[in-house]
Amino acid sequence: MPCYYFNLRTPARAAERVERREFPDLREALIAANGAARSLIHNQVRRASAQFHGSLDIEDERRLPVARIMLADVARQIS
Repeated sequence: MPCYYFNLRTPARAAERVERREFPDLREALIAANGAARSLIHNQVRRASAQFHGSLDIEDERRLPVARIMLADVARQIS
Protein backbone atom coordinates (compact mmCIF):
# COMPACT_ATOMS: atom_id res chain seq x y z
CA MET A 1 0.00 0.00 0.00
CA PRO A 2 1.20 3.53 -0.71
CA CYS A 3 2.58 5.55 2.17
CA TYR A 4 1.44 9.14 2.85
CA TYR A 5 2.85 11.76 5.21
CA PHE A 6 0.70 14.34 6.99
CA ASN A 7 2.52 17.59 7.81
CA LEU A 8 1.08 20.43 9.86
CA ARG A 9 2.11 23.90 8.67
CA THR A 10 1.27 27.03 10.65
CA PRO A 11 2.61 30.59 10.67
CA ALA A 12 4.53 29.73 13.86
CA ARG A 13 6.00 26.47 12.48
CA ALA A 14 7.29 25.83 8.97
CA ALA A 15 6.35 22.13 9.06
CA GLU A 16 5.85 19.48 11.65
CA ARG A 17 5.45 15.86 10.64
CA VAL A 18 2.22 14.72 12.19
CA GLU A 19 2.23 11.14 11.03
CA ARG A 20 3.11 8.59 8.36
CA ARG A 21 0.41 6.13 7.35
CA GLU A 22 -0.44 3.69 4.61
CA PHE A 23 -3.63 4.02 2.56
CA PRO A 24 -4.87 2.23 -0.54
CA ASP A 25 -5.15 5.53 -2.44
CA LEU A 26 -5.13 9.32 -2.19
CA ARG A 27 -8.89 9.45 -1.57
CA GLU A 28 -8.53 7.45 1.63
CA ALA A 29 -5.57 9.60 2.69
CA LEU A 30 -7.68 12.74 2.16
CA ILE A 31 -10.50 11.33 4.28
CA ALA A 32 -8.07 10.55 7.11
CA ALA A 33 -6.34 13.94 6.81
CA ASN A 34 -9.68 15.73 6.97
CA GLY A 35 -10.47 13.85 10.19
CA ALA A 36 -7.06 14.78 11.59
CA ALA A 37 -7.64 18.45 10.70
CA ARG A 38 -11.01 18.38 12.45
CA SER A 39 -9.39 16.92 15.57
CA LEU A 40 -6.71 19.64 15.53
CA ILE A 41 -9.39 22.33 15.31
CA HIS A 42 -11.49 20.81 18.09
CA ASN A 43 -8.40 20.76 20.32
CA GLN A 44 -7.70 24.43 19.51
CA VAL A 45 -11.30 25.39 20.34
CA ARG A 46 -10.99 23.69 23.72
CA ARG A 47 -7.90 25.83 24.39
CA ALA A 48 -9.91 28.96 23.48
CA SER A 49 -7.83 29.73 20.42
CA ALA A 50 -9.99 31.03 17.59
CA GLN A 51 -7.32 31.38 14.90
CA PHE A 52 -7.09 28.64 12.32
CA HIS A 53 -4.22 29.63 10.08
CA GLY A 54 -2.19 26.97 8.37
CA SER A 55 -2.67 23.72 6.56
CA LEU A 56 -2.37 19.98 6.80
CA ASP A 57 -0.30 18.91 3.82
CA ILE A 58 -0.30 15.41 2.38
CA GLU A 59 2.86 14.08 0.74
CA ASP A 60 3.33 10.81 -1.09
CA GLU A 61 6.03 8.26 -0.31
CA ARG A 62 8.52 10.25 -2.40
CA ARG A 63 7.75 13.20 -0.08
CA LEU A 64 6.14 15.15 -2.94
CA PRO A 65 3.06 17.23 -2.06
CA VAL A 66 -0.17 15.74 -3.41
CA ALA A 67 -2.85 17.65 -1.45
CA ARG A 68 -3.35 20.45 1.06
CA ILE A 69 -6.20 20.92 3.52
CA MET A 70 -6.59 24.48 4.74
CA LEU A 71 -7.44 24.58 8.46
CA ALA A 72 -9.60 27.69 8.04
CA ASP A 73 -11.77 25.85 5.47
CA VAL A 74 -12.28 22.91 7.81
CA ALA A 75 -13.13 25.28 10.69
CA ARG A 76 -15.82 26.92 8.55
CA GLN A 77 -17.26 23.51 7.67
CA ILE A 78 -17.67 22.47 11.30
CA SER A 79 -18.81 25.81 12.74
